[in-house]
Amino acid sequence: MKKLFLLTCMLLACTLMQAQNKNLWMPRFFADGMVLQRNAKIPMWGRAEAGTNVTVTMGGKTAKTTVKADGTWKVYLPAMKAGGPHSLVVTAKKAGDITRKEIQNVLVGDVFLCSGQSNMELPIRRCMDVVAAEVKDYSNNQIRYLKFPHQFNFVRPNEDVQTLPWQNITPQNCTEVSGICYFMARELQEKYHVPIGIINSAVGGTRVEAWMPHEVLASFDGYAAELAKPKYHQEHWVDSVRMAENRAGLEWEQKMMETDTIVGKWRAEGYDFSAWKNVDMFSNWSQFKNGSYWFHTSIDLPTELAGEKAVLRFGAMKDADTIFVNGQYVGNTTYEYPPRVYTVKEGILKAGKNDIVVHLMSQSGMGNFTKGKLYQLEVGERVFPIQPELQMAVGCTMPRKPGSTYFVDTPTGLYNALIAPLQDFPVKGMLWYQGESNLSHPDGYANLLEAMVASWRKQFNSQFPVVIMQLPGYMQKHDQPFESSWTKIRQEQYVAAQQIKGASLAPTFDTGEYNDIHPQDKKTAGERAARQMRKLAYGDRSIECDVPKPVSAHMADGAVLITFAEVGSGLTAKGGKLKDFAIRIDGKYQWADATVVDNKTVRVTLPANATVTSVRYGWDDYPQPSLYNKEGVPVPQFQIEVR
Repeated sequence: MKKLFLLTCMLLACTLMQAQNKNLWMPRFFADGMVLQRNAKIPMWGRAEAGTNVTVTMGGKTAKTTVKADGTWKVYLPAMKAGGPHSLVVTAKKAGDITRKEIQNVLVGDVFLCSGQSNMELPIRRCMDVVAAEVKDYSNNQIRYLKFPHQFNFVRPNEDVQTLPWQNITPQNCTEVSGICYFMARELQEKYHVPIGIINSAVGGTRVEAWMPHEVLASFDGYAAELAKPKYHQEHWVDSVRMAENRAGLEWEQKMMETDTIVGKWRAEGYDFSAWKNVDMFSNWSQFKNGSYWFHTSIDLPTELAGEKAVLRFGAMKDADTIFVNGQYVGNTTYEYPPRVYTVKEGILKAGKNDIVVHLMSQSGMGNFTKGKLYQLEVGERVFPIQPELQMAVGCTMPRKPGSTYFVDTPTGLYNALIAPLQDFPVKGMLWYQGESNLSHPDGYANLLEAMVASWRKQFNSQFPVVIMQLPGYMQKHDQPFESSWTKIRQEQYVAAQQIKGASLAPTFDTGEYNDIHPQDKKTAGERAARQMRKLAYGDRSIECDVPKPVSAHMADGAVLITFAEVGSGLTAKGGKLKDFAIRIDGKYQWADATVVDNKTVRVTLPANATVTSVRYGWDDYPQPSLYNKEGVPVPQFQIEVR
């Protein structure tokens, strides 16, 4: 009876709370644990019944307004110094009815907006091979992180944005925090001793066009026809397309499972894997055919390791996989990029032969295993390598899986869903890590990015500084001077950093991995981002914040002399010799020898009687950076005209 009474009271309280709060609505990012920008007017806004008197109070500051006829209200609290935690109280009063909302544990400090695509999103858990020691014992309640889940709207800007909770940094909860945001925030908080708030709006696989307002993108040539399509004007267009694509995808998967001659059979006791074909996992075993492929290998373990918990690393593969050890499921991944790192629970391993079966589903393009990744079983401190010679059986071959629309990458959709709802919420600076998805049309990227930044600054009513991450090294190194979309995007990023007032470039092309578009070293990237923020947002002119950049190039005595600025304590050749310098003669680039002359000058040697029109450095997908300053910061990829 007592329990029934308590339950009735709880239900009544919830009903009263719902009735009380229906007259007061605020965007969801105004939530417990949030950070507000110091030394700036603090906007608060929402909806309530017209004529309602709204009062906002925090830290002894108060702002009042009356709800407009359209049901909207907005106030600005006076600027506050760094500090907290505070309680932020919003009270709505009309005709004797009072609604009160309290947001707790609010800090005032510096807020940074971080956006872009997957390398901005990449969480700490995907970087653990590099950063595990850095995060295992680190907690900081003065760093707060907010992630916006993927969402979009092509038709109009949203009023609100879905959010995950604001969270502080602990070893337990940091695994889903963006790696680059984590390390940038750590350096800034430890340097300036003020609360740091990170708002991460990044969405993997997205082009810069998705982050631009409709009217801004429409001003560029070639976009009028795109923006006239039904999806930008019809509310239910997405649902109709999604239903059709989901149906086609499910039919493909169902047909694959129905025609797969291996599925289920390999589990039979005593199954003979010797009938499977021997292949090298890094060869073209798929023969460019999609479908269902099965692989088998085994690892012998000593008796003392039987039953132990283990970690199975199976590199990365295209496209999707499910892996079994001794017939027991240990993990699956649905797309090609993440490293396969699966836990083998206690009791699965046994003494002697342990069977590993990989079911790989090739959906588009050529199925493959990524060379250069870790393929091994780790049992405690013991490591058992997986040899590339596997046994393979073809379950079935299939046509390419029907494609699906990646809606979040549609122009204007992310701006409407993830940026517009922030209105003029003040931020200290913006970090941008994007460009990979613009590889198909790299020309003009700098102008698009410049226009995007201008539109965001206009919305936020702020000329906040912008740090642009230059893409890392990826794919292969070439023997001859090389032109690609990857090098073009890096150059466009370099140009954008020059064109956008209050912008700077943070180079990362020495932190890349040739076989992974998502390099794990987000610590170096985050620290370089932090130092550019220190320079732009805090006015820090110390030499450790310098990124060397060329400012002039001229011919003299059979050479080109390139002068650099912001060199820190001086230029140096890493490893003792400069590499990856190329000169253009008669319209073609060729390698050239280069040396560091002094702290701010590089001399590029020319062939006899040659006339050179420009010099490039680091112009390759996966270059070998050699020109640094003495603080360890690489000179970015660049091209400079010879005057």
